[in-house]
Amino acid sequence: MKLNSIPKLTTIKVENLRLRAYIGFVDWEKEKLQDLVVSYSFKYDTTNATKSDDVIDTIDYKKITKKIIESIDNQKFNLIEYVAELIYKMIQNEHIGIQNISVKVEKPHALRFADNVLVEINENDRYNSAMIALGSNIDPQQNIDAALKLLSQHVECINKTEFIVTKPLKFENQADFVNGAILIITKKSYNELWRTLRAIETSLKRERTENKNAPRTIDLDITTFNGKITDSEINELPFLIDFVKYLQPEIEIN
Repeated sequence: MKLNSIPKLTTIKVENLRLRAYIGFVDWEKEKLQDLVVSYSFKYDTTNATKSDDVIDTIDYKKITKKIIESIDNQKFNLIEYVAELIYKMIQNEHIGIQNISVKVEKPHALRFADNVLVEINENDRYNSAMIALGSNIDPQQNIDAALKLLSQHVECINKTEFIVTKPLKFENQADFVNGAILIITKKSYNELWRTLRAIETSLKRERTENKNAPRTIDLDITTFNGKITDSEINELPFLIDFVKYLQPEIEIN
C-alpha cells in the first residue's frame, strides 16, 4: 500500500437524539407517545474531505439524522429491537464507504426499577455479505484455483456459480476468459475487502496497464455488497447478471 492511499478513518457520532413514538401496544388509539433516545456512530475515510474542505466529499450526518427522525418520530412500532435495526440499515445503505456502525436506542423508564431499557447494535457483531466475481484468461484454471484458496483465508464462501468460458467483450484480440462468482460473508468492510482483493491480485502477478481490459492472471471484483449492486459495469457483462440472479435472486437489477 502506498502512503498516499492509506485511509484516514474518522468517527462521526450523533448522541441523544430525542424522539417520540408509539411502542409495543395493541390499541394505538388509546396509548400515548413514548420517549425514545437514539445515538449512532460510524467511521468513514475522510481523506478527500480533509483535502477539499467541501461538503460534497463528506458523508452527511445531517441527512442521515433527518431520515431517522422522519422514519421514527411519531410512528408506531412493537419492538425497540426493530427500531434499532431500521436505523442500522438506514445508515448502512447511505454510503458504501460507511463502516463500524453502532446504533443505540433507549426507552427511558420502561421498567419500574430501571432508568431505561437499551438496545444496541454494533457492526463488529455482524457479518457483511458480498458477491465476488472472478475472471482469468492467463492460465485460468491455475489462477482461479489459487485465488479461491487465498480468498478462503480471509472470507467464508457460502455458495458459488459454475465457472464458464466467455468471449472477451471490450478488447477482443485476446484469449477467452474463464469467469465465475462466489457469495461470501465477512466481517471486513467494503474498503477492507477491496484492499484484500487487490492484494490477492498482486500476489498472483496481476499486471495493471493503461488498457484495463488487457489479458490478466486474475480479476477479482466486488459485484454486490450487503444486497446492493456495487459494480457499475454489471449491465455491460451479461454473465455477471446471471451470476447475481443465481446467487442472490432477491436483488433487483436495473
